[in-house]
Amino acid sequence: MTTSTWSKLALLTIGLTVMGQSCSISLGSSGAKDGGVFRSDDHGVTWQQKNFVRVSKKTTVSLNDATGRVLIFNPNDHQQLYLGTLANGIWTTTDAGEHWQSTSLRSGGYECLVFDPLNPKIMYTAAGQNVLKSVDSGLTWTAVYTESQPGHAMTCVTVNPTDGREIWATTNGGKILMSDDYGKRWTLMQTLTPFIPRRLYIPTDAPGQLYIITRTTGVWRGDSHGQSWTDISSPLSTFAGGNDIRQIDIQRNGWYLATAFGLLRSTDRGGHWASTPTLVTNGSVALQNVAVNPNNSLEIFITTDQRLHHTTNGGTSWSVTTLPTGRLPVLLTFDPSQTDRLYFTTYKQPKK
Repeated sequence: MTTSTWSKLALLTIGLTVMGQSCSISLGSSGAKDGGVFRSDDHGVTWQQKNFVRVSKKTTVSLNDATGRVLIFNPNDHQQLYLGTLANGIWTTTDAGEHWQSTSLRSGGYECLVFDPLNPKIMYTAAGQNVLKSVDSGLTWTAVYTESQPGHAMTCVTVNPTDGREIWATTNGGKILMSDDYGKRWTLMQTLTPFIPRRLYIPTDAPGQLYIITRTTGVWRGDSHGQSWTDISSPLSTFAGGNDIRQIDIQRNGWYLATAFGLLRSTDRGGHWASTPTLVTNGSVALQNVAVNPNNSLEIFITTDQRLHHTTNGGTSWSVTTLPTGRLPVLLTFDPSQTDRLYFTTYKQPKK
């Protein structure tokens, strides 16, 4: 194992570099695009864009043209959300999306964003070569780790849900790093075959474990606080396209995956998987999203392109509606405290 210790001077220098990023957002007027953030207050029956930022010189600035990559709720106030975007930094709202404002990270891509579960004023994100930390609810950010290996970048970060001192981070080169002092010092715990994580997950009832759910190469489980690692992808691999994971929703009663195969569920953290019936023939069309009602696991939403599928009986029957966007919906999620309310963000396809 190797350990990297960063001096206060180095942290200050890196922090100033990050904070000096200029605002490069170019989002246009509120009615110009059909993207950004959408919200439903009636269980997905109707949807409204929630992208307003401000009026500037008679022009309405909004997030209509932004691509959302991560959307999370303040655990103490679900009216406050944070949106990490593909190219336009991190934004926040304190009124459920009615108004958005930028954080100090106004440019760049942020695909992983987490709270310290014991102190939501502390947040972490990963971008470029840095793991970044905020202690003031995202107002300002400082780099607490920088990956020095050429060509390698940070991919995700998470916090132990029972111990805010313990931070985990991954790189695109397969490195798994851990800090047990709020990000001051870091230890290389393991290097696996390179992977891109869809999610890093630490169960509250097994804080010595870390699960890495990857986008295309299955699932890894770390035990004994990252001292040993096991590839547990074999049960998922029995489903053609099962390892092509588009989205994951982790609930008390199991893990739900939207995959290129279809909708899969595990009740034993990846030990076994079962297919949930949908209206889509398994393997024919990739599911892009899955959202499970945290108060009623029989209610599930999935998406295929702009089609929203909804079941209230665990998949026995489904209804289908069309979402009000020409873009690809991503990050479909319930408001955890108000489950008649849902959100999704959209992906803007890059020009070829």
